[in-house]
Amino acid sequence: MVLGAGRVGGSYARALERAGHTITAELHRGDDPSPIALADVVVIAVPDDVLGEAAGLVLRLARAGSVVVHTCGLAGIEPLADVGPLVAAVHPAAPIASNDQSLDGVVFGVTCPPALQDWVSAFVADLGGTCVFIGEHDRPLYHAALVMASNFPVALAGDAAEAVGDHGVLVPLMRAMVDNIAALGPDAALTGPIARGDVGTVRAHLAALPDHLRDVYVACARRTLARARSARHITAGQAAAIEEALGP
Repeated sequence: MVLGAGRVGGSYARALERAGHTITAELHRGDDPSPIALADVVVIAVPDDVLGEAAGLVLRLARAGSVVVHTCGLAGIEPLADVGPLVAAVHPAAPIASNDQSLDGVVFGVTCPPALQDWVSAFVADLGGTCVFIGEHDRPLYHAALVMASNFPVALAGDAAEAVGDHGVLVPLMRAMVDNIAALGPDAALTGPIARGDVGTVRAHLAALPDHLRDVYVACARRTLARARSARHITAGQAAAIEEALGP
């Protein structure tokens, strides 16, 4: 059964049904929680901030021997410590936009006791995905990395769309960027004026941008410059010239 029948919970339920499992209940906040007592597996699909409350409800009602899984990204299994030994964090490393989104091909960040790894691997396979196992204390770093990779580029795309006037212009470019990262890895996929050491182009960009977007450009350019230098795309002299152009 699924506790928290929103986008993530609904997508888990549909994927498990397609794999042949029976979903005994999908509970929204305020629903009668008694179906928890009937479930062999309880999937807690609630926001991080209410995970403790949901875990307490499962602790009171779940039967002995049931497996309890939560879908939060930040937390590991510590919030489920009182529930029992058969617990796991199984977080989809993907933006879930609907309650029937396919999870095929998704990588799931998993934290669980070693004895449960085989069971969780099979559970994730039924969802349509694959596991990457994350240590309990590495969950915040894992989650921060996902936010950096998925949320920050969206904000940057908004800033770029503001500059160019139409986000549609950016979509083919960004799709190609993702394809290049998948094929080559991030550092090898790095392109553009900073990766070429083209200081004149950087100066022209800085002159064209309004103040609030110039600040964004400079911050991102400095990170791009650091990656370009570490990957040896540019010489020390080119890097120094770009650093000077970016200002203090």
